[in-house]
Parts: sequence; structure tokens; C-alpha cells
Amino acid sequence: MSTAEPDLRAKDLHLGYDDRAVVTGLDLAVPPGRITAIVGANACGKSTLLRALARLLAPRAGSVSLDGRALHSIPTRELAQQLGILPQSPVAPEGLTVIDLVNRGRSPHQT
Repeated sequence: MSTAEPDLRAKDLHLGYDDRAVVTGLDLAVPPGRITAIVGANACGKSTLLRALARLLAPRAGSVSLDGRALHSIPTRELAQQLGILPQSPVAPEGLTVIDLVNRGRSPHQT
């Protein structure tokens, strides 16, 4: 396993739902080891982009890669060890502590 920071990229990414295009022709390189913000107006495709970067939404065209490998070709457990997403919703169950939530994210690293 490499200790280098993961390299997350999108190339000529096209995303959408049903017949509605949301993102077209996007190229993106997320700098390793840096904090990155995605900023834009409401309904401009920020959440859609995050869903594609987390392999929750398949691109209509283009590609998303992690360390030069197509995201869809990486086994789920291996991908979860490198990449995670904590969405704003759904809301975590009542009574769930922060440490419990963090521990759930550690699941892919357990035997």
C-alpha cells in the first residue's frame, strides 16, 4: 500500500439525471493533501459532481480516476479505504456519537 496521497481526477466529465444534463465537459484535478472547496450557485451541479467523484453516480461520458485507475474498476473495499463521503443528508440516527460515526468510516480498514 502506498503512503502517497491519492490523486483524484475527472476528465471530460458529463453528468445528469434522466434527460437533464447537469455537468458537461468538466476537467478536474483535486490536489493531493490539500483542502479543496467546490463553490457555486444552488443547482449548479456541486452535489452531482461529488456523487460522481464518490462513485455514487455513473458518468454519462468522460471518466473519474483515482491514482490513474478508473474509479469503476477499483474493488469497493479498496476504494472505500482511499475515498469516503459524509453527505449532509440523510441525518445520522439519533444518539449516534461522533466517534461512532467515525468508526463506521473505519470499517473498510478492519479485517
